[in-house]
Amino acid sequence: MEAFLDYVDMLEDLLDTSKTIMPFSNKISVDKAQIFDIIRDIRLNVPNEIRQAQRIIEEHDKIINEAKIKANALIKEAEGNAKMLTNNHEILRRATEQASEVIEETKKNARDMRLNAMDYADEILAKTERIIQEAMTNIEQQHQMVNEYFTQTTDILYSNRQELRGGKN
Repeated sequence: MEAFLDYVDMLEDLLDTSKTIMPFSNKISVDKAQIFDIIRDIRLNVPNEIRQAQRIIEEHDKIINEAKIKANALIKEAEGNAKMLTNNHEILRRATEQASEVIEETKKNARDMRLNAMDYADEILAKTERIIQEAMTNIEQQHQMVNEYFTQTTDILYSNRQELRGGKN
């Protein structure tokens, strides 16, 4: 986040140190390459949190899919075992019980994994949201400061013009 504010400071410094094109004008001459360099650096550095959030979401989806695949494999395995044991009623009864336990345990594990993955993703997304909100607040503050600066400058220029005209409109 500090790097982002450093880039804003660099832009302000560039604007402050730029030469005016005409006297009594707000128009300035800036080095286009410097502006593009700063913008490029901003693009390269700011979205890291956003990229990290995207990777976390993808990882979350991957974990859930892996859990589903494992659960389905365990269910199929349990079903296959149950079919093989149908010759003997007692063996069939025990196999059915075990299959049910495996299915319930698998469902519980899949549910736990999904909930843990969702909690983790939510935690990372909340952190990312806070970072973005802070960035937005900082940008709004910088924007407010720039507006105030330009308003003051405009007022000074207007006052200077009035003095030049001897107070006449």
